[in-house]
Amino acid sequence: MNAVAFRQTMSLVAVFAVISIGFIMLDRRGALEPIRDGLNQIMAPVSDTFYRFADGPVRESDVDAELARVIQERDALKAENSKLKADNRELEQLRQQLDVTDRNPTVDYTTAASVIGYDATGAQHFIMIDKGSADGIQTGMAIVSPYFYLGQVSEVTQDQSKVMLIIDTSQSVGAMLEDTRSDGVVYGQAQAGGYLVMSYVDSATVPKEGEWILTSGSSATQTRQVPPNIPIGQVLGVPTSDPQTDTLEIQIRPGVSNFDDLDVVFVAKPRDDG
Repeated sequence: MNAVAFRQTMSLVAVFAVISIGFIMLDRRGALEPIRDGLNQIMAPVSDTFYRFADGPVRESDVDAELARVIQERDALKAENSKLKADNRELEQLRQQLDVTDRNPTVDYTTAASVIGYDATGAQHFIMIDKGSADGIQTGMAIVSPYFYLGQVSEVTQDQSKVMLIIDTSQSVGAMLEDTRSDGVVYGQAQAGGYLVMSYVDSATVPKEGEWILTSGSSATQTRQVPPNIPIGQVLGVPTSDPQTDTLEIQIRPGVSNFDDLDVVFVAKPRDDG
């Protein structure tokens, strides 16, 4: 390398060093920020466009596919859950039927019905069920929960029936105390502010608090089409005396805790084995 070339090289090195030191000083003072921001504003849209072009359609397609898969799985789980609930309800109905049949083998509980309506006005206490004359339902048949007595069928069409609940003041049913076997008649008291009361009980009877009251099997008090020995409710409090009839009046706590929350009920018919 000759002297001229060497001097030129050294000059360029010196100029580069001076420029570099100048940029470093300007950067430390923040003088390059406007230039950097300007470059970012120019390059950012270009970069975004590039990445959207390169990755956008693939990412959106993947998200759509994953969303469709999740929705499909969710719908499948919902359908499976609904089927399991329906199967559980059916199994529970069968279990209840077997249970009450074991308790009272003289009664046929094979006809189940769904509750499809109540009295919208609240003036009466009845339910509507989805079984009617086409299913063998007749006026007067007893309806149970299935463990407890609910009332009797009062009206029947081909595919529906109206069931007046025992708590309605228009209803009554022959009854007896489970332990003492004393007879009486149970009356509804809902519109009068109560639930049930058992009247015309022999004054010599000494019922126990909590003793069960059943539908009557006595020829003197049994209600037509109502099988005997179906639990109605329990003795509540101390009986009162009726001086006019010289009999006892017993308040009853119904076996059904909420008559407004009935879902499936059963028709209770005397079993015909012959």
